[in-house]
Amino acid sequence: MLRGYAIRKEGLTTFIKPESACYYDNILDRDVLFPFSYSNGVLDISYSGNRFKAEMVDNLNQSPNGETSTAIRVTGGPQLVTSLGENFKAYIRAWRDGSIDADSPILIHIAPQVIRVQEVDYAFINADGDSYMISSQPPSGDGYTVGNDANQYRTTYVFKTPLTFTIVESGVVQYITFRTMMDQE
Repeated sequence: MLRGYAIRKEGLTTFIKPESACYYDNILDRDVLFPFSYSNGVLDISYSGNRFKAEMVDNLNQSPNGETSTAIRVTGGPQLVTSLGENFKAYIRAWRDGSIDADSPILIHIAPQVIRVQEVDYAFINADGDSYMISSQPPSGDGYTVGNDANQYRTTYVFKTPLTFTIVESGVVQYITFRTMMDQE
């Protein structure tokens, strides 16, 4: 009789610290990941349950920040991005206001893969270099998730492979690349 066995590779932890496009949320008083959304090959930015539009689109020339004080856990496999949504393009126009040509297309040059992630309660993941921590507040649960229904439990997407897109500034094509680097926590 033949038997088959499955081997599941498991990392040391399911928590990862991302270096990815983020912005400063004045209400939360910290940097948070861009609230990317993905559907049917379209990468966009969700305005629901966050302050992205108020902080990054309504205020012009706001560059993305590069690293947050947060941790994530991966909740989905890679998805191929084939186009950019209108909210994403609105952010690029607001960010590059004053330099992007008025009729500039915003086109994918190298299509990325994105992965779905969920932000976790970094206070319970990061023990400031120690192997333990003491808190007067309990963790949110065994998944250490944060958020609520309104902000979709801080679910977003990060880049498995970099996204490079083009814009035109003063008649010259410019290549902008967004990427994500991840450190094991």
